[in-house]
Amino acid sequence: MTLQERVWQRRNRLRNRFSSLASRELRERPAPTAAPRRKATLADVAERAGVATSTASRALNGHAGLAPATRAAVEDAAAQLNFQPSALARSLRTQQTFTVGFVVPDVSSPFYAAALQGAQGRLEQAGYRVMLMDANQDIDRELAALETLLSHQVDGLLVASAGVPPALFESALSASATPTIFFDGVIEGMGDGAVILDNERGIELLIAHLIEHGHERIGFLAGSQRESAGAARLRAFYRCMRDHGMTPDGGHVKVCAWAIADGRRAGLELLADAVPATAVLASSAELALGFMSAAAARGARIPHDVALVAFDDPYFGDLLEPSLTAVAYDPRLIGAAAAELLVDAIRSGSDSREVRIPVTLVRRRSCGCRAEAAR
Repeated sequence: MTLQERVWQRRNRLRNRFSSLASRELRERPAPTAAPRRKATLADVAERAGVATSTASRALNGHAGLAPATRAAVEDAAAQLNFQPSALARSLRTQQTFTVGFVVPDVSSPFYAAALQGAQGRLEQAGYRVMLMDANQDIDRELAALETLLSHQVDGLLVASAGVPPALFESALSASATPTIFFDGVIEGMGDGAVILDNERGIELLIAHLIEHGHERIGFLAGSQRESAGAARLRAFYRCMRDHGMTPDGGHVKVCAWAIADGRRAGLELLADAVPATAVLASSAELALGFMSAAAARGARIPHDVALVAFDDPYFGDLLEPSLTAVAYDPRLIGAAAAELLVDAIRSGSDSREVRIPVTLVRRRSCGCRAEAAR
């Protein structure tokens, strides 16, 4: 190989080596990142729609006095730009947070879950978000929940109280003019309105039905007397029994907490009585389930040995064995009605009102009704 050929060979080797290094560097070099997409502003919407920023703001906030074509142009521009209004800016401008506190004694209860659904639907229509707090059947936790919500400057409160004394509740809200609506668990003399069940009518229906079946020794699982609903149902029980010429046996009335385990303990006591009740009225679905557990443990057959009815018709009531005779209502209506009262109180400071939700009797087999007669 001549000298010139050896020079060309070395030059080609160097060229190939540099080409390889350059290709590797291009492969390993990270791809350039796209610039973050800027969030659309109200000014962007106004520019796209061809209107002033103030006009775009009025259109998006539902103010009257705008031409339909202008409003439509602004709404179309907002949709095209995926414009999301700033909640913080809105709060600073209006001095409102557009949030509502929702306080319940037991967040796991189907009743309160359904009430929340009803309330949230109405509140979202009115432009409010919900902050949910669980008091866990504890007065101190309920007061702490109220303090937390007020510190977040909620515009209103929906409260099912676990039985906070009026003086403590008033003290908790003393520095606040926050509108408050109670539902189910009411604190007498407090708040801007309340939504309650027709507890008296429900107890009347259940006792009258048991009497139709021939029962006179009727036991009652009364629930907590710290809460307004439990106290109202116990008063109604005594009154209805007197109205029918009967005096309840003191040993057949059990005051207890609301959990299934409490219903079971109270049920075992009722069934152990020397002269047991022939029928039992449970003040809630959970207490009814507890009594069914106690009856199974004692070998007492429902309804052959003891009839059972309940205030509260759970969604699974028809699936129980035997199916549960109960007073029924739609808890979503309670939440929706409470939310409606609260929105009115926030916007117009309307006078305090009380809404009473009606109840109906659902006949099934736990009371002794035959399957074909159950409704």
